[in-house]
Amino acid sequence: MHQQNNARLRPYVMARAIDGRVVDSADLARLRLANRTVDAVREMLPLGRGNVASDIERTRGESARRSVACNAMTYQLIQMAGWPPVQARSTAALFAQTGTCDEHAAPGVMLHAPFLRQGEVLYQVTSSQIGHVWAEWRQEANPHSAFALVLDPWMDGPAVFASDGQLSDEPKSTQSYFNFSQTSGLAAKARTDWLIASNGLGLAAMFFQARATVAPDYRWPPHHTYRGMPVISRAFELRVQTKLNRAVDIAKATQFGVSSDALAAPPSLQKARRRLLNDTLAVGVAREMKPGLNIRDAQKEVPGLLYGAKYQLRKSR
Repeated sequence: MHQQNNARLRPYVMARAIDGRVVDSADLARLRLANRTVDAVREMLPLGRGNVASDIERTRGESARRSVACNAMTYQLIQMAGWPPVQARSTAALFAQTGTCDEHAAPGVMLHAPFLRQGEVLYQVTSSQIGHVWAEWRQEANPHSAFALVLDPWMDGPAVFASDGQLSDEPKSTQSYFNFSQTSGLAAKARTDWLIASNGLGLAAMFFQARATVAPDYRWPPHHTYRGMPVISRAFELRVQTKLNRAVDIAKATQFGVSSDALAAPPSLQKARRRLLNDTLAVGVAREMKPGLNIRDAQKEVPGLLYGAKYQLRKSR
């Protein structure tokens, strides 16, 4: 799992370094935790997204049919049993093994609650651009700081900083709803786990009763069916691709460890300078991602890291 987690994050962490925002060890640890939660939600919902064409095709329509039953079960839990919405959606998604973005965001909030530290909170966030919801891990005192991480298992890609997200990079076009602090999150998760453990058969029966009412050929209407969308913004990807070939800012290059002697080359060798800086940054990323990696082995990872940052940022599920 750790290896897979690293593989999903490597192009993104490399791209951040190219963009001049190196991910330090503390932020990398948080990013890995967030990405572990994203992966855990996707594993919890193996039928994928009920309203995304590729998952509907892969499951021969079952993800769409089950996601409708999931919505019906959520409604029953909220309206008839009095469950809080986040816990209801998370539980319905568990039994359905699929869902729309709501049923991907809610389990992310529940599963990530144990990782919160004092002063940290989880929000669900919606966009005014499209009807979409995701989770964000924030600081309570400064919710829109650079600390914020997006956990979006419905979109394609890993956990990312909110400033790099396709829908989260413009806070003015989002609306946030507080979910949990460390204390309330742990309490909600414990309560929900107990309810599932003690009422599992009844909850399963509720889901399959809802599933039985869905037509065998049901599909979401075309205007509610989507192609997979990358979580990372196109603007961030373009900025990284541009900087990979841009002339070197000598002052910044020295900050990242490129020697002054190497930078003393004539201006005609600007491309060589750029390659040197890119390689230096990539060695640093390789060693940050794999503590204890020696320089020689880190150098072997440079081509893959730079290729990933340039061409694979928005292509991985």
